Amino acid sequence: MYNLLIDPRDQKFVLHEMLNVRQLCETDAFGHLTVETIDASLQAALDLAVKESYPVMAEADREGCRLENGEVRSPRCFHRLKEHFDKAELASAYLPEALGGHGYPMTLWTPMFEDFVHNFSFVWPWASPLSITGIIAMMGTEDQKRYLPNLVAGRWGSAVAFTEEQAGVDDIARQATTAIPQPDGSYRIKGLKPTVTCGDSDLFENMVLCVLARIEGAPQDATGLSMFIVPKYLVNPDGSLGPRNDVTVVGLEQKLGLHGSPTAALEFGRSGNCYGELLGPAGQAMNIFIGGLLKCTFYGAVSTGMASAAYLHTLDYTRKRVHGAHISELENPDAKPVPIIAQPFVRRRLLWMKSHVEGLRALVYYGCMCLDKSNALTDAAEKEKWSGINDVLFPTYRHYAAEKAFEVAQTAVKMQGRSGYFNDYPVHQFMRDIIPIGWWEGDAGANNLFYLTQLLGQRDGQDFVNLLGEMKRTLEEFGSTEGLADLAGDLAKRVALLGEVGQFFAECFKAGKVIVPISNGLPFIHFMGDICLGWMLFWQAGIAARSLAAMCKERGVDPGDETQRGDLLGRNKQAAFYDGKLQSARFFIKNVLPQVDALADAMKSEDLSSLAIHEAGF
Repeated sequence: MYNLLIDPRDQKFVLHEMLNVRQLCETDAFGHLTVETIDASLQAALDLAVKESYPVMAEADREGCRLENGEVRSPRCFHRLKEHFDKAELASAYLPEALGGHGYPMTLWTPMFEDFVHNFSFVWPWASPLSITGIIAMMGTEDQKRYLPNLVAGRWGSAVAFTEEQAGVDDIARQATTAIPQPDGSYRIKGLKPTVTCGDSDLFENMVLCVLARIEGAPQDATGLSMFIVPKYLVNPDGSLGPRNDVTVVGLEQKLGLHGSPTAALEFGRSGNCYGELLGPAGQAMNIFIGGLLKCTFYGAVSTGMASAAYLHTLDYTRKRVHGAHISELENPDAKPVPIIAQPFVRRRLLWMKSHVEGLRALVYYGCMCLDKSNALTDAAEKEKWSGINDVLFPTYRHYAAEKAFEVAQTAVKMQGRSGYFNDYPVHQFMRDIIPIGWWEGDAGANNLFYLTQLLGQRDGQDFVNLLGEMKRTLEEFGSTEGLADLAGDLAKRVALLGEVGQFFAECFKAGKVIVPISNGLPFIHFMGDICLGWMLFWQAGIAARSLAAMCKERGVDPGDETQRGDLLGRNKQAAFYDGKLQSARFFIKNVLPQVDALADAMKSEDLSSLAIHEAGF
């Protein structure tokens, strides 16, 4: 089957030519891997995605989930698909070998995972065994680790049950779910969690839920919240299943998208006997949750993969859709119709999509590399540096990536016209399914408030300075490359502007004008995201320019001769790929990046009209 999901050449370009993933194979943490293993794993994942996952995506969307006798029934085709995934052991590949995984770095696991996010309704249940595996491994007692073998193997699923109707992420302390201590050290959980993603599924023999609750008598603020393991079926000391726990599925949400992924309303303790185990220290739930969220590039990978599929489907459509004469032949009655990819307005939209997809992919993989370096390197200062850069980049692949991916999917629907709007074509499903990525586990407002007040200035701003330093290093490395001088100048101007706005925000905090940066949190994330994408694309252009120049020299092609150059690009896929990198960077830096100037002016104006307007004036 033809691959319209991921460009494997681009994945390998980012991993090998840009990020030099080989360096991870030279560390003790990942020394069991080779470049050959990495490439073979990527190919195996893509083959499975194309042959097994993509063909059932629309079928599962049409069938959806249903509730029968208190049990969630997943789309039938997902059962067969999960067998393939379990056999391939993909879900647990990134877990340490000591836990039964393959010990893959996130820089490898994320590209593999990206191959499957087109079928996001399946990705949620498939990845659900991992949602609390790491927490149990790190925070659980020896007895609680009895849950791990079946979670790692994918036989059991898991889900996180945090929010309640009156207690969203931005007001999480208003939890009503309680935990009552028992003489044997366990707890009895009582409460309702109305929207638990993959809260129940017949894809698994058991569900192991991570429930947020307040122990009786604990403080009423966030410091009184704790995490609890609440299994659907009780688990005996030897790991076998015991009787059904007092957890009831009371409803399924009907959603705009993600029809194959169950969002369940769960009632705990309807009969007063819901068993739970304290996971980690009491009162530390939010610290554990926030720490895990910062180290998660999951949402960036989902955004990139969905945007990639939307772009490649649109690219394929524009090559096949023959409609109308070329714009240069409009007055020629004998002109033949051409594929719409020949039209200037179509090409501009395609290049906008291409540059964003490739920039997002590079940014997300870069974040994974930061995480892997912070784990694998032995030098304490280096570990701290890369962990800090990842923290500073957190909102770009958490919210910026989601927003841009939705725009890419939306553009795909528009460009395919009625074909994009009809159910027989898949791009509208990408658009529907990607919508929640930007606000799951914390909307932009709540996360950006945390980012601006806690992360941007952490370590006295050193992590932010380190990020700027990495951008400047790229400019120094490729700024003098032939054909890139003007792009280097444009990018350098915006990197300096990023530093200026960061300093402006810091001065606002010192002057007590906290509301100025807070009210501009989301514009700042888009401002920084565009600059980061410009950086990634320029970095890629630098590598591509040198590689293309070497190819021209080797083949005796004069790069200044348009005829010779065009002939090379037409017959050599590698040359065309590198030229595509150059044009993506040039388009983005010349056409998209200048928009950050206006954002900077708006943020520095300190306008607070959004707060000044009276509620009656809306």
